[in-house]
Amino acid sequence: MLTPAAFLAFYPQFSSFSQGVVLSEYLRQANARFSDFGEDAEEARRLFTAHRLTLYSASSPPDGVTPAKAQIAAAGRSAMQEISSKKVGDVSVTYSSASSAGAVSTGLADLKETVYGLQLLSLLRLYGITRYIP
Repeated sequence: MLTPAAFLAFYPQFSSFSQGVVLSEYLRQANARFSDFGEDAEEARRLFTAHRLTLYSASSPPDGVTPAKAQIAAAGRSAMQEISSKKVGDVSVTYSSASSAGAVSTGLADLKETVYGLQLLSLLRLYGITRYIP
């Protein structure tokens, strides 16, 4: 089981969450969802928790965003976006959203939104594991 102390030792940039219920809740979810993930369970738990904390930091209400949370949100956000359509004449590009039908159906839609989520996706693909992660 991943503890707050072990998580924060690996990712000290999230120390602003050390006393909050948000970290505890995301760790609880990670411990439950990746309990059968073998030798990579701790890494999957860390990545899932870091991913969720990054999304939380980015979506905090304006009065709740501290400089630390803003920095976490900026550092953890993914710059990657998939191009869903393009046009050469009069230049037009459309990027697919994270909520594309295939991603949503597997519960992996938001993993493309952070660098931690992308790493977790890679780990899931490495093992060929298909699972729903709400």
